[in-house]
Amino acid sequence: MSDEARASRESESTNVTRPVRTESAGRGQTTLDFAIGTSLFLGIVLLVFLFVPGALDPFTQGAQAETVTADRVADDLAYGLLGSPREPGVLDRECTVAFFANESPGECRFEGATTHERLGLSDRRGVNVTVRGNVSGAPDGPNRLCWNGDDTRLAETDDGDCGSSDDVALTAGDPLTQTDTSTVTAVRTVSLFRTDVTILVEMW
Repeated sequence: MSDEARASRESESTNVTRPVRTESAGRGQTTLDFAIGTSLFLGIVLLVFLFVPGALDPFTQGAQAETVTADRVADDLAYGLLGSPREPGVLDRECTVAFFANESPGECRFEGATTHERLGLSDRRGVNVTVRGNVSGAPDGPNRLCWNGDDTRLAETDDGDCGSSDDVALTAGDPLTQTDTSTVTAVRTVSLFRTDVTILVEMW
């Protein structure tokens, strides 16, 4: 190759336009991406602030303490006060009737003259303990129970078998009114007189 041809070729190679790389060509983020990400972040933060107070409402203003206390009372009744720790969940008939009749405990494990004292709730405003069950087999579900002293058996108060002076309604504590809307409930399933029943503890 002649010197003239070589010089011509070198001249052409120097005149070739090469692409220029800039720093912005390597970026994967644009202004639009940043705006969308910021909007999503702010939206999530706003939802959290709106949701968390509502989720914590059941545990505000002492409701959490009431929940713990109601569970403790239900456990005490089901596994100790109305029976024996050796047979948890099996209630003693005589102690159960004495508790709800507000009679002297005798050999039973509870003490005190009132329901609040027997449950250790002297600082609580309202408590109601009720035993419910379905001893009649009716399809209307469990009802409040009583101890029928004449027939020495469990009966449902709705059946009209709990009207004599020897009968004991298995409910104790304060009456629950319609104005007491913020209640906390604890339920335990136990055995009483060879029958499956539930202890319902309501506090407010």
